[in-house]
Amino acid sequence: MTKYSFVSVFLIISFLTFNHLEAQNKLNSSELITVSDLLNKKHSLESNNELKNTYKLQIFSGSLEKAKETQNEFEYLELNIESRILYQTPNYKVWIGNYRNRIQADRAFEKVKYKYPNTLIIRPGK
Repeated sequence: MTKYSFVSVFLIISFLTFNHLEAQNKLNSSELITVSDLLNKKHSLESNNELKNTYKLQIFSGSLEKAKETQNEFEYLELNIESRILYQTPNYKVWIGNYRNRIQADRAFEKVKYKYPNTLIIRPGK
């Protein structure tokens, strides 16, 4: 008799544990929507350089025509560093690179300072 009661108690405990674990793993639809909204918000902040903790080099600030000209000159140097033109009132800026820390930004600065002496090391979003 004790053998059957032990088996039945074991099965009941196993069933309750399984149900409890299943309940913990389920997210309701409002939680999924909230997580999705937060991820979208984070992505938009990062794309607007409001959340990033990276360093960039600014090699130019001025008119759109000069910014395009500067970007083309920079790409002609073939330093394998990405560049982009960004508009911040009232100027267009040419930013290059995307560096995790100041040391990497300083190394890139050393590569471009001979061609662009007015280069600035910036930290967008800070």
